Amino acid sequence: MLLTLSALAIAVAAAAPSTTSALLVATKDVDSLKDALLLDVRPADAYTAAHVPGALNLDVSALSETRDNVAGLLKPLDQVRKALGDAGVDVNKRIVVYSAMDKASDISSAARMFWILEYIGYEKVAVLDGGFTKWQAESRKTEAGASTAKPVVVPALKIREDRLATMDNIGLAIKGKSATIVDARGAEYFKGEKNADVVKKAGHLPGAVNMPVETCVSDTSALKSWDELKQIAASSKVGGDAPVITYCNTGRSASAAYLVLRLLGYENVAMYDGSMAEWTNDDSRPVETNK
Repeated sequence: MLLTLSALAIAVAAAAPSTTSALLVATKDVDSLKDALLLDVRPADAYTAAHVPGALNLDVSALSETRDNVAGLLKPLDQVRKALGDAGVDVNKRIVVYSAMDKASDISSAARMFWILEYIGYEKVAVLDGGFTKWQAESRKTEAGASTAKPVVVPALKIREDRLATMDNIGLAIKGKSATIVDARGAEYFKGEKNADVVKKAGHLPGAVNMPVETCVSDTSALKSWDELKQIAASSKVGGDAPVITYCNTGRSASAAYLVLRLLGYENVAMYDGSMAEWTNDDSRPVETNK
């Protein structure tokens, strides 16, 4: 369903965000978690080789598809709920998502699942900071083998329509400047110097600002500190006085930007799932470059 203009116009909460967050879990705190379920979003073969003890597995890429010639769109919600249920992702648990994090860009895998779960109505979702790479670097216990999850029923929860931005919302934001549009890709994509195969025109959405999400990850695979993330957002001109829409090529890096802004306390942030793959599917839609 479309995110309404009125929903986009709701102001970001006035209270300053906390320097700690229930949305991010440190590796050292996993053993003390209560009523939590760890969800490994890597491909099944990587999970089978080694994973955090007790974690379940659902490859996040299995929840997306190419539709109407647009790559990377979230599958219909009934299919998403079935996949989550088959993987044992109990809505009553606190879900802690993790990805490989063997490179900075992999934050997008965990963040994509984080966004999906928030969007479809899961109320307790977090990300394991540093992912499996940090877990292994700290010599923590692992186990091998395929997932033995018991399937559960995922009900039709209340969809958070305010978490999903559509092409119509982007058009309204460009025309009325009702939201800050955040491009989460690297500068070379933003400037139009480089282009993804699934995007038909190089450049960025008109009026967008650039906040490359890979700059948000430290050399230990964990996210940078709250103060550093706050500075990155500020230097990218992502203010706290307007709604925010994140985008990238196919909704992956955009999910990571969504996660970072949620961690910083932005409540009124949405992710444009179609991103540049959808926007440039029609040559009449405007694109800017900064070559």
